Amino acid sequence: MSQKIKILLLNLGIVVTAVVTYSEGLLGLRPTDPSLLKAGLSILIGLGLGAGLVGGNYKLLGGPKPVKNVQLESASQIENTLKSFTGSRFFGELARTGLDQYQRLRLSSSRAETAIHLKFQKGSMTASRYLGAVAAAENAMLDNMKTMALRLSVFSDDEYERLLNYRYDDIPDDIQEQQLALYDKSLSFIRGSVAVNENLILKLDTLAFDMSDSAAKDTGETDALLEEITALTNELKYYR
Repeated sequence: MSQKIKILLLNLGIVVTAVVTYSEGLLGLRPTDPSLLKAGLSILIGLGLGAGLVGGNYKLLGGPKPVKNVQLESASQIENTLKSFTGSRFFGELARTGLDQYQRLRLSSSRAETAIHLKFQKGSMTASRYLGAVAAAENAMLDNMKTMALRLSVFSDDEYERLLNYRYDDIPDDIQEQQLALYDKSLSFIRGSVAVNENLILKLDTLAFDMSDSAAKDTGETDALLEEITALTNELKYYR
């Protein structure tokens, strides 16, 4: 769900709740009600609505917060960190793409592992070689996600927007151009890793479908695919 829709739903919910709570003919609660229970309830609901209005909008509009390395020790922590950036005005699409790719990679690697088990004898050297390459690809992509999360964690929507309009302030342009170049370099690295990720997913899917083809009599083509997967896995190390 997009950031704008979340904000709209939050504020719409607050308005609807306020109307139902305080409108005559509905609950009709008010602080001056003779009933202490109703008066107290109207005050509590009002405080809750106020907190929701201020706190909820602040949280949704505040943008992603920097993370620490200690928060990126597991796949779930890395995924949660990337999720925290999906609402970013400038970097949200990259975060969403990274999350989507990792989820699809796990599906692709699972398909490839199933195909390998069906084609080769369990425990054989060939099966181990293929399974090892698939596992290495998944681990490399997890490391790649961690790098993406770390790079995004130092980004700031407000700072980036200011730099995009650097010609219209009093700060020396040459300094801000260097600052903008740092952002662009990191973004270029992330986009490059996204391209390698997508190619890796494609090769794993191709491997799974080729191996499950009953007409395939030899492993020549799949061996070539395995080499491509290994090469792409090694290429991802460039983006760490």
